Amino acid sequence: MTPAFGLFCNPESRRVEGFCAAAGQRLREHPRLVPWQILLEDRPWEPLLDPMPRFLRLESPGRNWRVEKLLLLRGARATDPESPAWRRIPGSVVSDLENEPGRIHSSRQWFLGWRDTLQRLSGWANQPRLSARWLCTPEDVLTMFDKAACQEVLEKAGLPVAPSLGIPRSFDDLWQRMRATGYRRIFLKPCHGSSASGVVALEASHDEIQAFSSVELVETPAGTKLYNRRRIQVFRGAGEVRALVEEICPERCLAQVWVPKAGLGGQPLDVRVVVIAGRARHVMVRLGRGPITNSSLLGGKADPSVLRARMGEESWLRMLSVCERAMTECFPRSLYAGIDVLIEPDFRTSRILEVNAFGDLLPWNLHEGRDTYAWEVEESLNLPSQVSAIGS
Repeated sequence: MTPAFGLFCNPESRRVEGFCAAAGQRLREHPRLVPWQILLEDRPWEPLLDPMPRFLRLESPGRNWRVEKLLLLRGARATDPESPAWRRIPGSVVSDLENEPGRIHSSRQWFLGWRDTLQRLSGWANQPRLSARWLCTPEDVLTMFDKAACQEVLEKAGLPVAPSLGIPRSFDDLWQRMRATGYRRIFLKPCHGSSASGVVALEASHDEIQAFSSVELVETPAGTKLYNRRRIQVFRGAGEVRALVEEICPERCLAQVWVPKAGLGGQPLDVRVVVIAGRARHVMVRLGRGPITNSSLLGGKADPSVLRARMGEESWLRMLSVCERAMTECFPRSLYAGIDVLIEPDFRTSRILEVNAFGDLLPWNLHEGRDTYAWEVEESLNLPSQVSAIGS
């Protein structure tokens, strides 16, 4: 009997546990699992998908140190088609790295390894009718993992986003872009980062400059190490801010205008909206302790119904519609994604900040009695017959 799902994943992760539970409850079967580690070590993995499942799902490779090292090693061998200027780590150095929780390694190099991995999977699946089995295509996932590329796709679709100042290469380059555009407050975001890792919120007046970031710079005999922490630090003065930006820019960063955020209870907020099969379903309101709002920073959460009431039904539905458009117009080959949305202080205007390929981990967040994974399983089974019938 043909299994329903095959997952490329880290089997020990909470994500896999949640999806497998949903599939088991709905279908009384366990998805076939292909560990990223086996694939990245070039060990035979195809037999794990025999017989071939009806659907193929890409899961996050995060929170597994062995997998992270393998992606960095693969990225060390990859050629960067854009520029050799971004931070790179030689493969020999990667091999000797030890796990340091929170340590920021070359996110660009990691992405190059991730890109190579997904491109190989895409080529493997590029057989008659086989590529139609992806719930989210490797190509879409790669675009979502590149904030600059994702911004461009959203802009071309005419969707509301925070204006971009491009990809600066240094503090001086960033400063020139700010002067040329007149913007004095910007966010600097590593294009391939997650969990607010490396994000810098910078603001300048005529005679003062400061920045907020969860980054900690640690000086060692071997050079400066970067760590992502769960609290926001303030960098004051040109010297501190320049040093921070000079360390972050080599990660390849997108500069976005710092658009003011609405708040509740004195805390700024943003919204994670999970769109599944073209419909905005699950909503999580994330609060911040500073200008950077991300659940990893422990700012807390708010009741979506409170925000909905504050926004009013028209503005709330318009926000959800923008998220649905992002998926149907920009990523029509992907069943789901988590979209981060900024609500302006007028509580009427909303802008998309980014699209997250693996933004569906919202424990205990239910929509019409189902969590994100239960909805994804259900909507997979409701896909058009020419897809769902493959291999059956």
